[in-house]
Amino acid sequence: MSWLGLLVRNLWRRPGRSLFTLLGVAIALASFIALTGLSHGLGQAARASLDERGIHLLVIRRGSVEFFSAILPQSLGERIAAIPGVVAVSSELSNLLPVGEDGHALVAGWPADGFQWRGLRLLRGRLPEPGEHGVVLGEALAEALNAEVGGTLELNLESFPVLGIAGFGAALNRGMAMLPLPQMQRLIGRDGQVTLFHLQVEQPGDRAAEEAVRTAILALRRDLAVVTSDEVLKGNRSIAMLNSLSSALALAALVLAGFSILNTLAMAVEERTREIGVLAAIGWSRGRILRLVLGEGALLAALGGLLGALLGEGALAALNAMVLQGGTQAVGGPGVIAAALGYGVLVGLLGALWPAWRATRISPAAAMRRG
Repeated sequence: MSWLGLLVRNLWRRPGRSLFTLLGVAIALASFIALTGLSHGLGQAARASLDERGIHLLVIRRGSVEFFSAILPQSLGERIAAIPGVVAVSSELSNLLPVGEDGHALVAGWPADGFQWRGLRLLRGRLPEPGEHGVVLGEALAEALNAEVGGTLELNLESFPVLGIAGFGAALNRGMAMLPLPQMQRLIGRDGQVTLFHLQVEQPGDRAAEEAVRTAILALRRDLAVVTSDEVLKGNRSIAMLNSLSSALALAALVLAGFSILNTLAMAVEERTREIGVLAAIGWSRGRILRLVLGEGALLAALGGLLGALLGEGALAALNAMVLQGGTQAVGGPGVIAAALGYGVLVGLLGALWPAWRATRISPAAAMRRG
């Protein structure tokens, strides 16, 4: 019998216990994939959203717990625009607001002359005129709300005509609603205030040029921070807390999987004391016995990992379809799955380590007497 066949036979001798352990590992790794995918998806969605809209740098208030609580004066934009190396500045006031009967969406207000409006790709309808009361919807949000050009939409308990439907590539942008800045300021009671400033610079990607712009902006006020699309989430405490929570839950799931394997193999070793003693008596070395039990743990974890990968990808699809609804995308992919499988096998080996060591300490003579 081959080595793999021996491992399979040993596990199959107790099919119920092995199956439940395998399912426990699968659920743990599926949780790891789903939580890690959600965390990665938030970062990728934010970067893709900014890159698609041609944003090179963001000016935000330093130390804000989350973006929506940050307040900056709209007049600051004129001072930023005068800095050498800055091509364009567009302020934004954004918040997560009630939309329709029972939904919520990210709503952004942009000034009439902001480059954000010029970069929109309209699928239907038109842009709002300066001072006009109306809203433009991302295509995913319009589809979710069954909204169409010419209809009306309730934002924060106020009715707005739907003027246009915009097409985007980034998932976060597809789930947005866009208003003229004065309308947004009035809607949430922040007259003359914005959340952040979007910048286009002369030499995007040039670290020296961007650093010169950053230094000049920071000299305007002590409470400012200038970040790139890659850095936008690093200083946000809410996102950091979500990432930490996701990592902690994923780690806890993997630890539970390890204890499940440890319990299963410890019971198996205890029940197979005579068998292991016979193997030692006929010449099996301690190393070979150790590899046998470790192999059973690794095989259990690998099979559970494969099943967990399928369950995890299904969980990501369900999360995107039913919970996130196009506003962002939880992402898995080969990298996350490979990491999950690698962690799974490692957990299997660690879980099997003590039972394997215990098996190598069994004396053939004592095993025979026990039998």
